[in-house]
Amino acid sequence: ARRGRGPRRWGLALPAVVAGGLVAALVMVVPVLDDSGEGQAESGTDTAAGGTGQESSGESRIGDDALSVSGARTAEVECTLPELSSDRERLAEFYRAELRCLDRAWEPALAEAGLPFRPAEVDIADSPDTACGPLPPRERATGLYCSEDGTIYLPRTRTVDAFGLATEAHLATLAHEYGHHVQYLSGILGDAGRALGRHAAEGPGDRELSRRVELQANCLAGMFLHGAQGRGGIDRALAGDAVDDFRNWIDSDTHGSAETQREWALRGYRDGSMSACNTWRAPDERVE
Repeated sequence: ARRGRGPRRWGLALPAVVAGGLVAALVMVVPVLDDSGEGQAESGTDTAAGGTGQESSGESRIGDDALSVSGARTAEVECTLPELSSDRERLAEFYRAELRCLDRAWEPALAEAGLPFRPAEVDIADSPDTACGPLPPRERATGLYCSEDGTIYLPRTRTVDAFGLATEAHLATLAHEYGHHVQYLSGILGDAGRALGRHAAEGPGDRELSRRVELQANCLAGMFLHGAQGRGGIDRALAGDAVDDFRNWIDSDTHGSAETQREWALRGYRDGSMSACNTWRAPDERVE
């Protein structure tokens, strides 16, 4: 059965850079959604790392990173996935299998852009010990990507409650969170994090930057599905369902409308290259 449009997850942990170039292990978590669909912000005590935004010369540089301008494509991968189950170990194995596919798809793209690669990890513990601090309450987030330890946190109870055993939903969610890992490795998250520091929390600039981060991660998930479709355990029908799953995600001023979220996933899915996923060069109406 398909799940309804209830509260969705979203945590994005960014490393922080403070004045003078000192690196601090402070955490900013992108706003998540409560039952009403209103944005809720979980944040640390400072803002973040690396560069830009749409209103200053620094912000205009987001999207000029080596990966974005390379036009790189994800590799075609044969992704063999075990049957999805709510059992702890079997669910973990499903995620680990998809993660191996994501690593194989993205490592060549990063190499093409001259960027180092580091595999991501996944943790499904219900009460994980993250380098970015505790997870937000379950009513406000299902999971998060923590750049401090390169780990995607998707607590089993939360994910099963949110998605049931809809394979496409689990597939899309992990691919989206891995998109944040790619953004981190390429420096995009660092740029976005520093730009967020120039805007008032939960103000228009803050919300727009968050949408551009999140919608790009949707597009990167679509890129992965483009390269994996029709091979191994991800047939074309499942890949298409995973892309369509993004329209089930709740409307949000930090993530965009449900249709916009699905639109960006579809762009990556159809094109399969970074050229399609530069939300930082998209006009405002494309990221609403």
